[in-house]
Amino acid sequence: MITMKTLRHRAVLTALVLTSVVITLQAPADDSTPATFDQILHRYETVRLALTQDTTDGVSEQAAEIGTLLRTLETDWSPAAAGIRAEHAEEVRELLPELRRAAAGLRDATSLETARDAFYELSKPLVRWRRAATGERPTVAYCAMARRSWLQPEGELGNPYYGQSMLRCGESVEG
Repeated sequence: MITMKTLRHRAVLTALVLTSVVITLQAPADDSTPATFDQILHRYETVRLALTQDTTDGVSEQAAEIGTLLRTLETDWSPAAAGIRAEHAEEVRELLPELRRAAAGLRDATSLETARDAFYELSKPLVRWRRAATGERPTVAYCAMARRSWLQPEGELGNPYYGQSMLRCGESVEG
């Protein structure tokens, strides 16, 4: 039996996939590869959006992709590939094992609650990486009730820790 909740989750997942396709189609036509940070943020944002909709649909797959990107970056390390300024190279490189563990935890999450906890563990080192990143950076948001931060594009907040019950709870703390 298909419930309204299942239909809503399928609709959210479909919207997320279509957003990914549109973003991919809008990518520059040249041969430049986006920095790993940007590639990870794209997948991270897909996870955040799923959590705001109280679903884990697609979360494991996105987390696995984040893990793959991190392993590739570790193998072919460079500040340019990481999307950071050279003076922050060692600082960001030291975050990679923590990021891999957090991505694996998110990949292996078995419930919405454990996915949200793992998302926070991934958010902590990503916020630090963001501070070293070049170019456009996402906003750092913070929810005092959850006592947790996350990254997201500028604009209206979407709290991944409370989802639909308190979607707008939080504030932008770093633009």
